[in-house]
Amino acid sequence: MTLKEDSMDKKIVVLVHPGLPYRKTIKYASERAKEIGAKLLLLTVSPEFDESERVALAMRELAPYETVSKNIENDVVTFLERAVQFCLDNGVTVDTQIARGGIEDAIKQMAKNTATRLIVVPAPTKRDRHAAFIDTIRQFAHNMLEHELRCPVVSVLAT
Repeated sequence: MTLKEDSMDKKIVVLVHPGLPYRKTIKYASERAKEIGAKLLLLTVSPEFDESERVALAMRELAPYETVSKNIENDVVTFLERAVQFCLDNGVTVDTQIARGGIEDAIKQMAKNTATRLIVVPAPTKRDRHAAFIDTIRQFAHNMLEHELRCPVVSVLAT
């Protein structure tokens, strides 16, 4: 394998998620990708509802599960497109991927990929009121101490 082929296999994964800041996260990841000759992959997660969540939706008569799921997926895709446009506007080439399920599971899957050299996630400030996401990052960091990661996971503070 040549050096060029090896660099084509490297990727830096950037988590983008509706409502979370992404500009600084993408800029940071883009700089790291240039340093090591890696591709940038924007990853977003479209949640899947388990049975109890589906029952809760039905009990509250919010909307049929398919409607709620489709609306969430549309929001995820629209947000991802906005992040891609930001990259295009700044001369950054990216690939994209939409994972289904939870954020923690998506990060773990990316970390298992031997091509992944770094995973970058946003760390919103408290004023952004993303306490649930911050708790996910904390829980993920705590749980991953027990496992061997193939790559580092860093968070970029979005001030």
